Amino acid sequence: MNDALTKQVFHFVKSLYDYGIHEIVISPGSRSTPIAIACELHPEMTTYIHPDERSAAFYALGLMKATNRPVAILCTSGTAASNYVPAVSECFISNMPLVVITSDRPHELRNVGAPQAINQVGMYRNFVQYERDFPIADDASETLQFIDAVMMQASTFLSGPMKGPVHFNIPFREPLMPDAALQGMLTVEPKVQVSYQKAFDVNTVKGIISRQNGVIIAGDCQQEDLTQMLIFSTIHNVPIIADPLSQIRHLKHPNVVTTGDSLFKVLKSITPGYIIRVGNAVVSKAINQWIKASDAPQILVQPRVQPYTFPKVPDLFIEITANDFFRQVAEEKPVNNQAWIKFWQTINDVVINHIIQHAQTVRDEGSATYQIFKQLQQDDVVFLGNSMPIRDCDTFFTHFEGQPYCNRGANGIDGVVSTALGMARHKKVTLIIGDISFYHDMNGLIMDKLSSNEHKHQINIVVMNNNGGGIFSYLPQYEDKAHFERLFGTPLDLDFEQTATLYDFKYKKFNVFDEITLPKASGHIIEITSDREENLKAHQQLLNDLKVKLNAEL
Repeated sequence: MNDALTKQVFHFVKSLYDYGIHEIVISPGSRSTPIAIACELHPEMTTYIHPDERSAAFYALGLMKATNRPVAILCTSGTAASNYVPAVSECFISNMPLVVITSDRPHELRNVGAPQAINQVGMYRNFVQYERDFPIADDASETLQFIDAVMMQASTFLSGPMKGPVHFNIPFREPLMPDAALQGMLTVEPKVQVSYQKAFDVNTVKGIISRQNGVIIAGDCQQEDLTQMLIFSTIHNVPIIADPLSQIRHLKHPNVVTTGDSLFKVLKSITPGYIIRVGNAVVSKAINQWIKASDAPQILVQPRVQPYTFPKVPDLFIEITANDFFRQVAEEKPVNNQAWIKFWQTINDVVINHIIQHAQTVRDEGSATYQIFKQLQQDDVVFLGNSMPIRDCDTFFTHFEGQPYCNRGANGIDGVVSTALGMARHKKVTLIIGDISFYHDMNGLIMDKLSSNEHKHQINIVVMNNNGGGIFSYLPQYEDKAHFERLFGTPLDLDFEQTATLYDFKYKKFNVFDEITLPKASGHIIEITSDREENLKAHQQLLNDLKVKLNAEL
């Protein structure tokens, strides 16, 4: 046994837990043995074993989305660490506190051609808030003090405005087995966590919010409490255009506009007095184009040091949580906005009724998602793939229960299945995903197959199978018929019933023309087949009919 190594890794794992990292996803490997065993021996640490590093990291992202707590991932040395890059970049843009732990060869084996000894130092430098290369374990007390200092520094990025991924690269020299007899070092003694608040001068925003006809745009707010925003909206009669990821559409607040994407595809000339943008950018391209074109003064409210200004640099950025901001401005004297809020409530109701009628009479992927949304319960999670599913959610998730989630940091299709599975460890999840995106992370399903019966994930997976990249039909590339199908349509002709069999899922199949019913029990892959061309026509019909209806109302 290596006593110095044991003391180092046990002290490190204890510190992880003390700073609020209570779950870790471990991908098997030799060089990571010391930390893997230490995590297994920790009396309170929850460990998950995932053989695919790329999917493992996205699984951890799902755990974070479900718990709103930092989660660690651990892999062996070499190319294993390279597979974390997609998820680390997603977490960086999404401000998710992923703790990346890469095991490494000792320093004397780096850059000499030893196996699995690529340069891991700084390998995520573009996508982490903090990174440190650890020393080799020795008997010096300074080594443990180094761990304490590093964890204190890194903890700054586990919550608050600078929240994001951190990277610890830890080299180990053989022998790699820690001494389980020293397990007492893992005794749980949680540290006090630091919360973040920031005050601001209300006078800096008085001149803006004293105008009539303000609008609040609520994007993905990272599970923030938005109670004070709703109170402000009620007092000042300000509409809230709510992205599906804002988690407030289901509240049915009279001032929450749930049809912004459809509205701004049709009505582009609405002129507000001011715009308050809360959280990250919304999914809707139409809303983002409207924000970009508006000359109204804009306030951006985000609890982060470096603002995400897309789609337009605001007139004022305030580094604060939404609740703290609206609490401080709610008591400002309201202006007369009754006609303004009535206008928004009226057109929102018109669009909702039109979408209901469309979903009941037209059969396409949009109406299929509508049928799924109708079956969600209050605390259910619906996780959306990043191409058409999130866009259909934006259109059709107008008045339902449930909580929509999506990986909208980097907006990629990497790891969607694994992220949804991670959430399903703590919540009941319905994943809606396209056939190509599902194929891209099918190997992530192994986590459910490897789980014991009592720890199976609470997930049903709905695969929208239009045999290709459906979203490309809505882009200019669609007009190039000579090259479209080969370069963008990319039909896969996959049999997803065999996927269900391979990973021990039950299987059901529908067409968009069928009445679609979700199983009560978890553990199903539900394939819904459709035609890309018909989907495109149905979406165009929805907007054309909406233009006629809104013009008649207005």
